[in-house]
Amino acid sequence: MSGTDPGSAPGSLRAKQMAVRLRADLRAHHAVELTHGQCLELVARQHGAADWNTLVARPPRGTAEVPWGAAGATIPVLRIFSVAAALQFYVDFLGFQLDFGGPSGGPGTPYYGQVTRAATTVHLTEVPYAPGVGATVLVWVTGLDRLRAELDARRAEVPVWGPAVWVPEIEQAPWGARVLTLADPFGNHLHLNEPDDADARRVLPAWGGAGSGG
Repeated sequence: MSGTDPGSAPGSLRAKQMAVRLRADLRAHHAVELTHGQCLELVARQHGAADWNTLVARPPRGTAEVPWGAAGATIPVLRIFSVAAALQFYVDFLGFQLDFGGPSGGPGTPYYGQVTRAATTVHLTEVPYAPGVGATVLVWVTGLDRLRAELDARRAEVPVWGPAVWVPEIEQAPWGARVLTLADPFGNHLHLNEPDDADARRVLPAWGGAGSGG
């Protein structure tokens, strides 16, 4: 299975169809009401573009093979129990951008939101029917050493784990990748995988280094 190159455009017609499906899914399953224009902007962010106009201006560049046949459009939904702690971890610490977030069905209802960094999008929810605690998200990335250094420098400014907890070391995994495993405040784990194969690394989004948070 081929994944979409984060630097290429999906085509304006296909992207608009994705926005229509996203809007319908959020309304039907999560009671989140967004305009078509807002969904177009979210689709653009999911493809690594700053906005819709930037996305449709990109020339198509075909597809590239992602390790394990992973598709960039996969969005895990993680259960949270504190909006403030979730945004501190994912936005302030990890460098995700908050795409949207708020009551899932009007005032007083549980929170539902979306955050994005590079080609990775995660949904965060307090909705009780959403997945329980203990989810694991595998993300293929490049720039793992720079990312760890970035998080280690930020750890004192954004104390998501407390002063005595350090950013874990990068480990070599038996499936041909180096892995940095990070736990959020709710028991979910992010496994950030950088493949050993240089060709595989060339098609993946960079998390480490200046400008990699978009």
